[in-house]
Amino acid sequence: MIIEGQVWRFGKDIDTDELFAGRFIMVGDERDPEAYKRSIIKGAFESLSTIGKGNKNIPDEFIDAVSRVVSGYNKDVHEDKMALKGHIIIAGENFGIGSSRQQAAEALRFFGISACLAETIHRIFFRNFWNLNGIAIDQRGISSIFETGDIARVDLQQYTVHNLTSKKEIKLHIKLPAEFIAMYSEGGLIPYHKKH
Repeated sequence: MIIEGQVWRFGKDIDTDELFAGRFIMVGDERDPEAYKRSIIKGAFESLSTIGKGNKNIPDEFIDAVSRVVSGYNKDVHEDKMALKGHIIIAGENFGIGSSRQQAAEALRFFGISACLAETIHRIFFRNFWNLNGIAIDQRGISSIFETGDIARVDLQQYTVHNLTSKKEIKLHIKLPAEFIAMYSEGGLIPYHKKH
């Protein structure tokens, strides 16, 4: 229950349409997991590079990194596919507002994002991200101690988040249900329910 990763500092009011616009939902076939994953990654990149591009709340460098991931899948280059593996988004208020579509959370997980920490997180996005074996936490003050490029350490045993770059730390006030911890340990909602 301890993870570390490079930080991407987002602003506030990140809408699910910016992460994955509704017009891309029907392009993937869930019966073929690899094809579905590729379609979600591509749709999310199209959303970010059109709706999200130029939005001061989403770093252009993040969209460039997503482009590298997409290229990695198109050209089957493992290093590029893993460009965002284990990275962490730290955001302001209202992360994941808008539509309840799970593809917004799926896209971030498929990119390799391991955690989304924000001042506040929309409840449905929060649950979707946990279901997909990601860590989602909202904590007031979290965005004030991180910048893009910092290294974050999230410790869900001690309920702390450390900025390993600046040596700042914040105590998490959230108390996660035991089932969330168990679900995360099992690899997400579906593997958890298959076992239990």
